[in-house]
Amino acid sequence: MKQTQKVPETFLGVGYTKDRAGLPLEAVRVPVPQPADEQVLIRIAASSLNPLEYKLADLNFMGRTPPVILGLDLAGVVVAVGPGVSDVAVGDAVAAMADLNGDGGWVATGGNGGDGGYALAHRFLTVRKPPSLSFRDAAALPMCFLSAFAGLYRRVQAGDTVYVPGGGGGVGHLAVQMAARALGAGLVISSGSTPQSIAVARQSGAHHVFDYKRDDITAEITKLTDGRGADLVFDSTYSEHSFVETAKAVRQGGSWIVLGVGPGKTTRLVETHSPVDATLAERGAEHVNVNLLRYFSEPATLDGEARAFLQRGMALAMEWAAQGLVVPHIGQTIDSTVEAINAGLQALKAGHGVVGKVAVIVDRDLAYVAQDTPPAML
Repeated sequence: MKQTQKVPETFLGVGYTKDRAGLPLEAVRVPVPQPADEQVLIRIAASSLNPLEYKLADLNFMGRTPPVILGLDLAGVVVAVGPGVSDVAVGDAVAAMADLNGDGGWVATGGNGGDGGYALAHRFLTVRKPPSLSFRDAAALPMCFLSAFAGLYRRVQAGDTVYVPGGGGGVGHLAVQMAARALGAGLVISSGSTPQSIAVARQSGAHHVFDYKRDDITAEITKLTDGRGADLVFDSTYSEHSFVETAKAVRQGGSWIVLGVGPGKTTRLVETHSPVDATLAERGAEHVNVNLLRYFSEPATLDGEARAFLQRGMALAMEWAAQGLVVPHIGQTIDSTVEAINAGLQALKAGHGVVGKVAVIVDRDLAYVAQDTPPAML
C-alpha cells in the first residue's frame, strides 16, 4: 500500500447501527479502512444525497453488518492506494463511487472536517477531477450520472425523440442534458409537477416540459411526433403510476427503459400486477431494466467489459461537466452533520426534496486547500 499522508485510525461518520433501523441516522465511530488490490482510499471533501441511502438504512437490503457509514458519492483527495493502482496517485483530486458493501464518507462533525471522512473506492469507479470542476459539483455526479449513462449511452441515436419524465430530479435532469446536449437527440420532452422542477428540466435542455398533474402527456407527445410516439423513454421515477403512463408514450418498435426494479416491484416488499408489459407488447417495444446495484454491491463479479463501461461513464461525467454539457443542478448545499443529513433524507423519502441534487460538504478546509472553489462559494 502506498501512503504518504497521515491518516487517523478512526473517524466519526454518519450511518446506522441496527439492521433495518431506518431514519434517523446517527453518529458512529468506525475504523478508517485500508485499500486492498485495485482500491484507493479517499479523504472526502464533498458528497451528495441519494434516495438509495435512506433505502439502505430502511431495509439494509445489501445484508450489511452494522455499523454502516453512508455517503456513497465521493469527491476528495487520494491518501492511499492499494496494489495494482498505478494511474491514480496519492494527492490526486478525484471523484468516485463507493461500493454498497463498503462504507461511505459522511462525517458527523460538520463542514470543518474534524478527523475527516474516508472511504474506499475501486479504481474503475474512480476518476481524476478536472481542475475547473469544484469538489461539490464533482461529488453530485457519480451515482445519478452513471444511472442516466447506463440507460441512454449507445441507445440514443442522433435525431431521436426522447421522453424523460421527472426532468427536475437527481437522475432526470442529468438524463435530459445527456440526451439533448451530449448524445444528439433531436427532440427531448420532459415533465414535472412544480414550477421549480419544470424550470430545471427546461434549463437542462428539454424542448417541451409538461405538467404531469395537469397535462395529457401521451397525447402531447403524439401531437409533437405526428402520431409516432417517442423513440425512447427513460423513466427513473420509481413510480408505478408513472410507469403505466410513460409506457403509452413509446412508438412502435421503440425502447422503454426503466431505472431500478421496474413495474410491479416498486415497493421491494410486495410484487403487484402491472399492465406495462402488455402495453409495450402491443407496440412491439423493447423493455430494458437498468439496475446498477450489482455493479456497486458485487464489484468482484464484474467482467472486464462491465468495468470498462463504468470507468468510461465516470470519465465522461467529468469530461462533459467540464465542457458544460452535463452539469449537476445543486438545489441545496448542506454541511455533513447528522441533523442536516437526516433532514435532507427525510425530505427525499417524503417526495418533496429540492430539485436537482443536495450536495454535502464534508470538509471545507480540504476543498479550499485543493484550490477549486473557495469555501464561501460552496
